[in-house]
Parts: sequence; structure tokens; C-alpha cells
Amino acid sequence: MFSLQKIAVFVIIIAVIWLGFRFVGNLEKQRKAQEKLARPSWRERFRRSRNKPARASTKARPKGPASEVEVVPCKVCGDYVAVAGTAACGRPDCPYPPAA
Repeated sequence: MFSLQKIAVFVIIIAVIWLGFRFVGNLEKQRKAQEKLARPSWRERFRRSRNKPARASTKARPKGPASEVEVVPCKVCGDYVAVAGTAACGRPDCPYPPAA
């Protein structure tokens, strides 16, 4: 049933699989070590962020509230239109006055 040759082949197959996993694991460790060396330390990232000037977009933003437009649904088509300054959409049954 079990011969010495079958057991030897089985042991060799297991050894090859085990060595393959070790090889792949070592490659992964080396890749992670290279990434860690290439990445700046937290101290360096902190120094860089401290020396950066403030963004211009934060200073250029208006301080007042954003303009708001009141909209209502059209009685005919259901589209939302502005309450003030609305012109006709071109439909024959549009309730709004035509544009000048």
C-alpha cells in the first residue's frame, strides 16, 4: 500500500510547496521594507505640513451667505422654476409670461 518511493515523493512535494510559500513571504517582506524606507517619517510629514502656506481658496471665499433662489413647481409641466424673473418655456399652455 505505502511504499518508500511514494512517501519520498510526498515529502518532496510538501517541501517544495513549503519552500515556495517561504519564498513568496520573503518577497512580500522585502517589498514592504522598501515601501517603508521610501515613505517619509511622521516627523518629516509634520514638518512639511507645518511649513505649507494656507490655501488661497480658503481666504478667497466670500464670508456672506450664498445667494438663494426660491423655486416652485410649474402647474403645467411640474418642472421647478424660479419665483422671480421666470419666463415662458415655449409650451403653448405655459402659465408664465413670454420673455421680452
